[in-house]
Amino acid sequence: MPAEHHMDPTWLDVVSAQLARSSTAALEASHELLAHYSDTGDATTQQAVDALVNQTSDALETLADSLADASRTLRAAVEALTRRGPTTSNLATCQRGAADGSVERSGRTLDQGV
Repeated sequence: MPAEHHMDPTWLDVVSAQLARSSTAALEASHELLAHYSDTGDATTQQAVDALVNQTSDALETLADSLADASRTLRAAVEALTRRGPTTSNLATCQRGAADGSVERSGRTLDQGV
């Protein structure tokens, strides 16, 4: 049986909280980007600018979702470590997620906000 390594739940909790804050900041940046409208005066240029803004906003939303997912995974690891005692095998169990492979999503959209 392999040796078990001890994980500090406090450290994981701090990282989880920072990931959650980063997720919120990325989503806020996406909203702020969409709130700024710039009129270039040229239809072709305007289409390019609009497409770039939308793609960047989408990328920020995807980043926000990924950071939120990582935060939830670490939060679950903290709960598991607190219940069972801190070992890396407990953390590995939390990282695998649900048996069916599903991942919980935040369900946020720009219309709903944070």
